[in-house]
Amino acid sequence: MKKIKFLLFSAAALFSGVAMAQKIVCPDVTLKDGAAELVFSIAENTDPTATLVEFDLKMPDGISVEKEEGDYIVDKGTICQRTHGATAQDKAGGFIYVLIKNDTKKEFKQANGDVAIIPIVAEDGVADGTYQIQVTKVNITNLSPKQINTETEFTINVTKGTTGIKDVNADGMQADGKYLKNGEIIIKKGNKEYNAVGGIMK
Repeated sequence: MKKIKFLLFSAAALFSGVAMAQKIVCPDVTLKDGAAELVFSIAENTDPTATLVEFDLKMPDGISVEKEEGDYIVDKGTICQRTHGATAQDKAGGFIYVLIKNDTKKEFKQANGDVAIIPIVAEDGVADGTYQIQVTKVNITNLSPKQINTETEFTINVTKGTTGIKDVNADGMQADGKYLKNGEIIIKKGNKEYNAVGGIMK
C-alpha cells in the first residue's frame, strides 16, 4: 500500500511540475517615436498539444493598445497555424481580454515560440518614465478538460525616454537626475532621492 501511495505521489508531483512549466512571457519594451510591440511567447512548454492562449491586459494611463477601425490590433505569432485567430476586446474593470485560439483544436506549429504581437502607443504629452502593464489570468490550454497551465500573472515594463541609470563617474553612484531603481523612477538631488510621483523623499 505504501508503495502504491508513493507511486501516486510521484506521478502527481511529476504532472504538477510539467503543468507549471508552461508559461507566457513578454520582454520589457522601450517606446520609439511613441510606439512599441509587445511580443508574447509560450516558453518552457513540454506539452505539444496546446491550441489556445488567453490573458488579460491592464494598461497604464497614457499607454494603450493600438487600434485599427475601432478594433484592437493583435497579430498572430510565428507558431500560430493559418486557422488560428487572434483577437482582443474590452472587459469589465478596464482590462483587455486577448485570445489566440483555433476552433478546430489544431495545435500550434511548435510547443514554444511567439504566439501574439500587440502594438502599443503612447498618448501625446505622456511624460518620460517607466510604465507597467499588468498581465493577468494567463492560460494555455489544449481545450480538453485538463488544462495545460493554470492562471498566472506578470508585469511588463514600458520605458519612454531616457531613464537609464546615470553613472557619469563610473563609481557606482548615480548622478543627479532621473533614473531607475528597482523598477521605479527616482529623482536624485545631491545625496537625497525622491520618488518621481509626488516627490516623496526616499
